Amino acid sequence: MKLHTFENFLNEKKSAKDKIVMPETYTIKWTISDSPAGKGTVAKRYDFEYQINHSDSSIKGEKIKTSVVMAMSPDSAGIYTIGKDVEKFMGVPEAEVKADIQAGKETPEDAIIYGMVNTMNGGKDTYFWTNGTRLGGQAKIQGNMSTVMEQLSHEVGVHLTRQILVRMVAQKLGLDTATEDWMKHDYGFGEYSWPAIGDPNGATPDIIAIDEETFATTCGALVSMLAEGFFQMASKYIPNLPSI
Repeated sequence: MKLHTFENFLNEKKSAKDKIVMPETYTIKWTISDSPAGKGTVAKRYDFEYQINHSDSSIKGEKIKTSVVMAMSPDSAGIYTIGKDVEKFMGVPEAEVKADIQAGKETPEDAIIYGMVNTMNGGKDTYFWTNGTRLGGQAKIQGNMSTVMEQLSHEVGVHLTRQILVRMVAQKLGLDTATEDWMKHDYGFGEYSWPAIGDPNGATPDIIAIDEETFATTCGALVSMLAEGFFQMASKYIPNLPSI
């Protein structure tokens, strides 16, 4: 896949299609389209279908069909522009964030919000958002590649992977994942206590509904799918970022 310039990526009008096939591990295919966002924020929606083929996964052969919005903004206020009720699910008041930015409390080295994976639009959509200025500031401290890979592994590799797999569990239980019901459902240990990731067997509690191989394989698939687009967005804030 060729790396487009950031300007071409920003102005892309047609949906792009692509896929990754890892024999005996996973297959993931997706389309990319523009997603609504405020001025200065770049947002892309990835609609994807994913199938694990790893022999040790408890969901081998099953397909997961869902989506995620990946976005990047110049400051923390941008996160509130990518969907409805972002504040409700994220919990950080928009008015306070804007006031702090206006007061000069946000810098490239210390942003109010650096990165976030969460739910929006009533519970039906998931997003992965990054503060581009803060990302660029961290790159000056930590180095370009290390900063980008840390952000991807943290937000996508853990938080987004868990969101996607908990939604899968919720759907299997017949819950409505188009509303917030799936988030607050009692999966066995009280409301808002999501199923754990582990090595389920006869001696482990029922709360472990996602096996480690499924989690690890999904993590790899999601990071691989989003990496090129993330590099493209990040290139605006990190000069000389290596292409992939």
